[in-house]
Order: sequence, then structure tokens, then C-alpha cells
Amino acid sequence: MQMISSRIVHPSTDTVRPAINEHIPDIFTIICCNDGFQLALDHNTIKILLRVCKRARPLLSSKVPRFHRWCQSMELLNPDGQMRIGLTPSDQIAISLHCYEHDTADRSWLVAQAEHGNAAASYFLARIVQVETQLATYQSQPNAFHQQILQYLKRAVEYDHPMAQFHLAECYRNGLGTNQDHTKAAGLYRSLAERGMPQAQIAFGRCYESGEGVDQGFDSAIEWYSKATDQGNEDGRLHTVFLQAWFSFIGRGVEQSDADAFNHWQEVSTKSTDPILKPIATFMVGWMHYLGRGTVQDKQKGTKIIRDNESDEFKLGETECLASYNWETNTDSRPPSRKFFELCELGYSRNWLCRHLVAVCLFLGFGTTKDRKEAVGIFGQLANEGHSDSQLWIGECYYGSGGVSKGNEKAFEWFSKSANQGNSYGQWRVAFCYHFGQGVAEDVTEAAEWYRKSAEQGNRYGQHWLSHCYQYGRGVPKNIDTALYWRRKSAEQGFQSAINNLKELGQWP
Repeated sequence: MQMISSRIVHPSTDTVRPAINEHIPDIFTIICCNDGFQLALDHNTIKILLRVCKRARPLLSSKVPRFHRWCQSMELLNPDGQMRIGLTPSDQIAISLHCYEHDTADRSWLVAQAEHGNAAASYFLARIVQVETQLATYQSQPNAFHQQILQYLKRAVEYDHPMAQFHLAECYRNGLGTNQDHTKAAGLYRSLAERGMPQAQIAFGRCYESGEGVDQGFDSAIEWYSKATDQGNEDGRLHTVFLQAWFSFIGRGVEQSDADAFNHWQEVSTKSTDPILKPIATFMVGWMHYLGRGTVQDKQKGTKIIRDNESDEFKLGETECLASYNWETNTDSRPPSRKFFELCELGYSRNWLCRHLVAVCLFLGFGTTKDRKEAVGIFGQLANEGHSDSQLWIGECYYGSGGVSKGNEKAFEWFSKSANQGNSYGQWRVAFCYHFGQGVAEDVTEAAEWYRKSAEQGNRYGQHWLSHCYQYGRGVPKNIDTALYWRRKSAEQGFQSAINNLKELGQWP
């Protein structure tokens, strides 16, 4: 193989072409029928082989384009014309050989090929159903279609299709169409990883990192990530960088360094596309800015990063974490939330922020079983140690009877401790208590002053309520222009109540 690949580095030279043409049948067979060959060569090299192979040229000029037209008719192409489902060149050829114009109406020809042992067809069918399931085409009976996916993948694996084996492992790992079986998933990943598939090496490293199907071992995880990295796989490198960030943050096996942790998280946040690593790293970058750890403190920047990072896949944003008043978030057990909780637990005994975030997760049921009583215990310990964010949280627990008996006086006491340390959310809550006489005697002048302190730090809740004070002359002279100024400040940060108020006044956008 090395001889063939090295001799096509300069395919335009006269000395190379004859040497390849002499071995056309062997090259053609290798490319079309041996997926293992494609694990050893990159796609550009394979494309060069195909271009210089005379026997492949007519195939590429007729049957492969015909297959692409069929894919387009079945809405399997992206707007840019690329396949929505990744197929290797040999997969496309193996399927294209049996694609005819009159078959464009449905996929029956593809099913027939799968039943006749065409591994590429079986794999392609599995991926088609996977995509359609993800697009909610089959919402009524998802399990039945997961089982269909499983059977197609198993059939392709019988004929040693590597990517089918990779996706079959994913099915066992996530319990799709079958009982969840981490041991079986790890075994399938291991087989592919040992054959040199970078995606499998990363997946197998992930098994070691989480202790799924194998004994947990971070050194083993990094070893497998490094194998993928050595093949030029950027995802493998970023998995290692992500772990290094946590190890630096909590001082596990290396000297504790906020700066190293911040830089590593920043790199993963900006460069990774991994749906688990990227939101977690971005979230932690936000916290580092907010607290001024490893970088210059900028609370507004940190808050914005955390707010903007919130998504359907990672529902831990400003209102759930920093402001601590949105308790309506349903228990979330998706992979990003589970991974986040595991990592915070890893640093529980080493870092106060990890302990605080473990408590947040326990309180909300984010990545773990909801346990508000345990969360309150952790918040209480940290609050007594003087951490303003935990003081705010324990205050909210007393204010809303979350894990403890309701007590507005106790809530106000903790809000005040947080506010006196300059926590803008604590200042906003102290103002709120004064404004409505909750846990303390009503005092609108004092309320306006605390709203101002919060607002001037860029807190959108403090800005909104300070605007309210100016709009109605509560604790300050009535001033519509000043009210609009602060309301816009809040609205520009996406606070919906402020936006709605401006719309009612005809001042938005």
C-alpha cells in the first residue's frame, strides 16, 4: 500500500501513470471493495487513484452521478450538493453499480441490494433511517425504526463494514433499538480503534474517560485520543486539551493553574465542533471571565458568554445558574449535562466552584438525579465560607422554599451578604425585597439605590427594575427619559420583560 500511495504523489508525471495503469485491476478492486484500505489513505489520495484509473473514469462519469441524482430526488443532499450522509468513495461506487434511472421513485432497489449482501447498501439504509428519525419523520414509533436501523447495521457488520460497526456501537452505547450495553459498545469501538479508525479511537478513549464498558482511566483515555491525534485528527487533540483544562483547574496530576485551564477551555470553545465538549468548555470560559480566574475579570462578558451558550442541548444559562431564579428547568439527562456533572464531581474536593456547580446540578436535576436537600447543604457550606454566588443561591432557596422551609427574613439575610460583596444578582434581590417588603420593611428609596448598584454593573434585571422605578417615580423622581435609558440597556441584553415594555411604549426596536 505504501508503494502505491507514494508513487502517486505526482500523478501528472509520465513515470507514474504507466506504473499505475499496469496494475489497474488490483487498484480498482482495492478501492471499490476494501474499506480497510480507506482507513490507511486520506480521501484526496483515493480521489487521485480513481482519477488515474482508466477503468474507474467511465464509472465516475455515469453511474456515480446517476446515484447522486437519485439521492437528490430522495432529499439526501444538502443545499450545497454534498451528501447529507457520509459515504466513502468505495461505498458510493458499490451502491452506484446498481442504481438505474427507473429506480428513482423509491428505495426498493437499495433494499434489494442490502438483502443480497451489499454491505454498503445496508449501511446506507441504516444511515437514511437515522437521518429521518433525527428529523422527526418517525415520531409516532421511534423504537421500531431504531430496531430497523440496528438490523441494517448488523447486516453490514457481518460483511465487515467499519462505519456500520462504529454506528452499531453507538446504538449499544445509547440503547437505541436494543438494550443499552456499554461493554458491547466498548468492544466494538476497541476492534475498530485497534485497526486505526480515528473516530473509534476517540470513542474508545471516551469509554475510558467515563468508565463505560471499561474501568475508568484518564491516562488510557488520553492514550487513545493521542492515537487519533497522531493521525492528524483534530478532534482527538481537542479531547485531550479538554481534559487538560479540567486537570489544570482542579490540580489533578499537574500543578493547579487557572491560566492554563482558561486557555485550554478557550481553545476547545473556539475550535471544537463536538456537541458535548464545546458547550461545556464555553460555559467554563464564561465562569472564568465572570470570576476573573485565569484572565482579567469581566463580569458582563462572562455573563453574556454563559447566556449565549444556553441551548436546547445545554440548558444551563444565566437564569438557571447565575441569577438562580429559574427553577422550571426539567431534569436533563442528555450527554452534555451528564458529562458536565461528572467533571464537576471530579473536582468536588479540590475546587469551590466545582462544589457550587455540583449543587446547582443537584438542585435542578441537571445531569444527575434531583436532590434539593443535598444541594442546599452544599450551598450552605459554601455560603458560610463567604462565596457570594452560593450566598445568593441559599437565599433563593429560603425565598422560594427550595429544599428548606420558606423564610423571607433568612432569604434577605443571605441576599444582603451576597450584595455586600458586590454580587450584582444579590444586589438586585436585596432591592426586590426592599421594593415589595419581603423579609424587610418596605423602602422604595433603598430599593432604587440597590437596583442602581446592580444596574451599573450591567445586570439586566437591575437595569429593568431601576427603569421601573424611574417610570413610576418609585424611590426616585419620575423621569421617563431615564426610565427608557435603563430599559433599553436591559432590552439590549435580551431581557424579554424590558423588550415587551418598550414595545408597549412604541420604543422597540
